[in-house]
Formats: sequence, C-alpha cells, structure tokens
Amino acid sequence: MFRLTGFELGKIWGRRSFFVGICVLLLINGFLLWYTNLTDGERPPLSAYRVFQEEIFGMTEAEKGAYVSEFKETMDGLRLVEQALMLQGIAGEMGEALRAQIQAESSGVFEAYLDLYQGGAYLRFTDSLWQEGMLADELYEEWESCADYGEYLLSVQENKNTLGSIKLFGGTTESSFSTRNVEKSARDYGKLTGEGTRWMPQKAVTGSWENLWTDLLLILSAAFFVGYLILEDKEKQLFYITRSTPKGIGPDIRARLAALLIHCMVMAGLFYGENLLFYGHEAGFGDLSASLQSLAAYRESCLPISIRQYLVLSVLTKGLVLFGFGTVLAAVSMASVRPFLPFMAGGIWYGGSCALYAGIPAASKGAVFKYLNLAGCLRTEKLYGAYLNLNVLGRPLSRMWLALGLLALTIVTGVSCCLILFIKGESFTLRGRRYIRLLPFRPSGSLLFHEGMKILVMNRAALVLLAFGLLIGGRDLSRKYNLSVQEQYYQSIMLELEGGLTEEKEALVLAEDARYAEAFEEIRRIDELVSEGEMEEGAAEDMKSRWYAVTAFYPAFSRVWQQYENIRESGGNFIYDTGYLYLFGVRGDGFRTDFLLLGFGMILAFGGAMAMEDRKGAWNLLGATRRGKSGILRNKTIVCTLGAALLSLVPFVCRAVSISANFPLGGFRFPAATIPYCRGLPGWLSVGGLAAVMCLSQALVCAGATLLVLLLSYWRKDALQAYLLGVVVLTVPLVLGMWGLGFAEGLSLYPLYAWTAGL
Repeated sequence: MFRLTGFELGKIWGRRSFFVGICVLLLINGFLLWYTNLTDGERPPLSAYRVFQEEIFGMTEAEKGAYVSEFKETMDGLRLVEQALMLQGIAGEMGEALRAQIQAESSGVFEAYLDLYQGGAYLRFTDSLWQEGMLADELYEEWESCADYGEYLLSVQENKNTLGSIKLFGGTTESSFSTRNVEKSARDYGKLTGEGTRWMPQKAVTGSWENLWTDLLLILSAAFFVGYLILEDKEKQLFYITRSTPKGIGPDIRARLAALLIHCMVMAGLFYGENLLFYGHEAGFGDLSASLQSLAAYRESCLPISIRQYLVLSVLTKGLVLFGFGTVLAAVSMASVRPFLPFMAGGIWYGGSCALYAGIPAASKGAVFKYLNLAGCLRTEKLYGAYLNLNVLGRPLSRMWLALGLLALTIVTGVSCCLILFIKGESFTLRGRRYIRLLPFRPSGSLLFHEGMKILVMNRAALVLLAFGLLIGGRDLSRKYNLSVQEQYYQSIMLELEGGLTEEKEALVLAEDARYAEAFEEIRRIDELVSEGEMEEGAAEDMKSRWYAVTAFYPAFSRVWQQYENIRESGGNFIYDTGYLYLFGVRGDGFRTDFLLLGFGMILAFGGAMAMEDRKGAWNLLGATRRGKSGILRNKTIVCTLGAALLSLVPFVCRAVSISANFPLGGFRFPAATIPYCRGLPGWLSVGGLAAVMCLSQALVCAGATLLVLLLSYWRKDALQAYLLGVVVLTVPLVLGMWGLGFAEGLSLYPLYAWTAGL
C-alpha cells in the first residue's frame, strides 16, 4: 500500500505539466499577496507594522500600553493641529473663529503639538500624517481590546451569575436557547485566564490566514490533482488494466485516496507557508508562543492554545477540508463520462458555498447554512479564532464542532462513494471532448495580420494584455492622494498666480512674504520679552500660537517664492507643479510598481510568441515559403512590440487622470523649465512636450523589453523557459531594488523607464 501510494504520488508530482501548474498557482498566490497589499496612499504599508513590531520587541505589557497610548495621543494632537490650521488657512475669519474654538476645547493641545507638526519629524512608520494616524488608531484599538481581556472573561461569568440570580429566568424559560447559550459560554470560557496574553499587532497572522484567494487556489490545486488521478487514467482506459493486477481493486483505490490526502496536506502547508513567509518578511511576527487571545481579532476564541498551535491546527484543518472536497470530486469523476462535469460540479459546490457564506446574515435563522458548508469550513479564523453557538432545535451547539462533524461526514461520504464506484467499475471510459472557441482562428492573406491572430488569439496574448491593462489601470485610477494643509494652501495660491508675472501677482507674493516676515518678527520679539523677564512663559505661548498658525504655512510659501525668484531672474510663468511632480515620478512611489506589472504582462503575453512553431516543428514547412522565416519573425516582432507599446500607455493615461482629479495639470504650453525641478531643460521644450517625450520613451523601453523576451523565446525555443528567464532578467533586479538592494535596480531597464524621476 505504501509503495503503491508513493507510486501514485510520483506518477503525478513527477509530471512536468503538473509541476508547472503548481508553480504557476504558487506564483499567482505570491503575486496576489504582493498586489493586494500595495499601499494606495491611504492604508499604512506592511513595513509600518514590521517597524512597530521591532519597536515594541522586549517591552513589558505595561510598556507596550504606554508606548501605543503615547503614539495615539501624539497622532490625535497632530491631527487637531492640522484641522485647526486647515480652518484658519482656508475659511478666513470664520476659520479663525473655529480654530480658536478648537483650541479652547482642547486647551494646550494645539500649542503642545504645533512645533512638532511644523518640524515634520513625527512620521516614524509611514510617509504621511493620514497613514500614521490610521496606524495609531488601528494599533490602539487592538491593544485596548487585549488589555481588558481579563475583564472580558469576568463579564462572561458574571452573565451566568446574573442569569441565575434573576427569578425571571426560572420556570419554562430555563430551557430557552438564550439561557442555555449563556451557561454554555461560561463553561467554555471557564478554563481560560488572562495571564498568557501578550499583545502584538495582528496584521501578519490575520493577513496570512484570512485570504480567500489562497483558499481558491487550494481548491484549484485539488481539482488539478484529481484530474490526473482519475480522469487521465479513464481517458487512457488504464483502469481496465490496473484492476486486473494482484493488487488491483482495493489497494489501488486506497492508494489513490492516500495520495490525495498527502497532496492536500502538502498543498495546504505549501500555500499558507508562502503566505507566512511573505507576511513575516513584510509585516513581521511577534511571539508565536503567546496565547491566541493575544491577537485582538481572536480574542473571542475559547481554545487554550498558542498562536503557533493555531497555525498548525489551521493548516491541518484546511488540508482535511481540501481532502473532503477532493474525495467528492474524485467520486464524481468516477461516475462521469464527460471530463468537464466533475470540475463543473466542484465549481458549483464551492461557488454556492461562498454565496451562502456571503449572502446569509450572521444573526439570521439561516446561520446554520452560512457556516456549515465548504467555504465556512475553510474559514479556520472563524472556527478557532471566534466563538459562536448555533441554535439547533433550541440547543446551543458549537459552530466549531458542527463544522468539524460536517467535515468528517463529507470525508466519509466521499471515500465511501469512491470505494463503491471503483469496485463497481461501470464508468471507466470518457466520451470524446468537444472544444468551442469564442474567438475562432481564421488564416489571412496578410502575413502581419495572420501572425497577429496567431499571437493575440491562438496564444491568448490579447487576454493577457487586457487583464494586465485592467489591473494596472484600475490600480492607478483608484489611487488616493491626500492633500495636506500646506498643499491645499500652495494649490490655492499657485492657481491664482498661474501664468505670467503681473503687478497684481507680484503684489500678492510680496504681501504674503511681508505677512510671514511680520509673524517671524513677532515670535522673535515675544521670545526676547520672555528672556528679559517681562512676560510669563504661559502668556508668551498663548500669544505666539497665533503667529505659529501663520508660519506653519511658510514651507509651502517658500516654493512660491522660489518660482517668483526664478521668474525675476530668467523670466517664465508661475505654474502649479505638484501634479507634474507626481506625473513625472518625482513624488510618490515612482513608476516601480507599474513597470513591474508591465514586465509581468509582457513576459506572459509574448514569452511563447517565438516558440509557437517549435512546439510542432512547423519551421521546416514555413521556412520554405516565399516570405520565409525572416518575414515571419519580423512580423511577430512588429505585433509584439506594438502590443507592448500600447500597454505602456495605460499607466500613463490612468495616472494622469487620477492625478489631475487632485492636482490640476495646467500650463501645458509653458516651458518645462518653468517647473523648478526641471530648470536644467532647454527653453524650447514645453511641459506638454516633456510629458509626450516621457510617454514615448516609456513605450520604447517596453518595446525593448519585449524584444528581449522574444530573443529569449527564440533562443530557448520553449515558452516555459522564456517565461522563467524573462522573470529573472526583467523583474528580479527590480524586486531586489524594491527590497533595498539599490545596485540591483541599476541592472534592470527601470532607470531608462523612469528617467524623468532623476532629472
């Protein structure tokens, strides 16, 4: 049996197509982990949680509480300062009155945090006050939830005591679901104490485990394995041979089921191990030996286990759920005479389970159907990390034990059906397959059009380009840009000044400069009065707070003054340049993510373009045609480079649309040297011309990258090898650069793609 199981595993795992398929699923999982955690300018990046985790390492629980409380208090104070300045800077006299009201309601807070706000040294974990504040709110809420865990346990027991002391719950109501649920909760939580909780950020664990994409890929891996395990042997009619061997019927099916079980367990560990490695590197783990209730998301768990035990238990459970799904799919495969029916049944089963889980309210009478299904059993964060009793005929039954019971029943049913159907052996032949193409391929008299159809339709490059176009465009269009108070001030004054210098505009700039000079002079005078003993420190701070509210905008005004001086020296125009700084990659995350996605898209779309004819040995015939091999290769190159160039336009257009919604992009006809960052450019080049040159250069770089992919495809004559080598050449150096190895980025094409960021 063991040798036969090993043979079944080796027969499938050793196949190149199966190995490549699993590698593709793992790559998709890793890509989705990276892509779904890209910061959109609003959420804190994962690196912020890692840095915070390092900050609190080795602290006691009291020190952690003091640290996160101070962090939250500082962020609240800084946001109050920003709110007050926003009102004062935008709403005129009414804003001044509202600012004074805010200062009065929070006495001393504005003055206490104004200097820190002006200094800008408050960003410890993120790149903006908005993200820093969101991080502080999130971590403080988690810490607060874990800090009162002992009180939470006490409240559960008090509910039972209160229930027993109230006479209203006597008589017939003693048998109600609510009464029994309170008593059962008290028993389940009675074995827990708050001594083992050691608070830590939960992002790494929850992010690793609460991942619907990984669950879906696991389901696909099980279906993939069952296809090789049952359907392939049925297609080749091998069961008629294996059943006639000395170990034909019973040992054969038992070995196949054992191989399926091993596969499911290995895949669960492999995929979720990948999740743990990713989040461990990006967000950082805390003490995994701490109790599960140390994570705020799992505070309601009634299991006395550690975080490490929870992870192991979850992997085992997901593996068993996958095995149960696989046994049912295997049974359907044995009974089916059509190869697509088992996969259709599996898709309907999993899709229906997800629909039930998402569509049924948790507090409804149908909650049993919400949780007791395939999708509910895969959500181990709810099975082991939360507490819920379901109302079954008036009695509270644990969701966890009901789900595990359903899982056991599914496995027993699936295994039994597999054994019975295999022993009966009535449907061991598949009927012929029929393929329906949505976009049928038709030869053309034009070689260029013909090769375009082959690459875009037959090789599905059009679908890849469309998918990555939507992926890149959707990301850039949904990106959020949070305007700070200084930026709003700078935007308002620059839009008013935009254009050539006039007497009215010069008077406005000089008036603003005089206002700041007056504010700095008054602050200096008040400081002198304090140093001479003529004024109390408290009174001086109250007087200076009014002038501090003015000088807070001076860093933004200095950008206005720089443009004014440049115009005075060499002429030109005022231009609101913040949007162009984002468009040209000077601000923000540059173009790294866009170029990385473009690289993946070009590799997947065109990696097999030059190897199409090698797969079936068609060059011997095509090389003898009138246009010959060189004509075919030339037209392939034209199609692929044009496709890559068109794809490169997507991030530019979508980024420009998103940026212009927050930072108006005017002055297209102004000289590019008008922008202080671009002072070194020639005067004949306009701002619009610079944008066009950047767009054209990015298209050429993408076309050049595609040429490199085509050369790899032509050299190796194998699509898979072209994909792998393309990833190594185009994307790995950029990824290493994003991880902090700056020299690696110089080995990629990114410096050519993002040349405007380094003017």
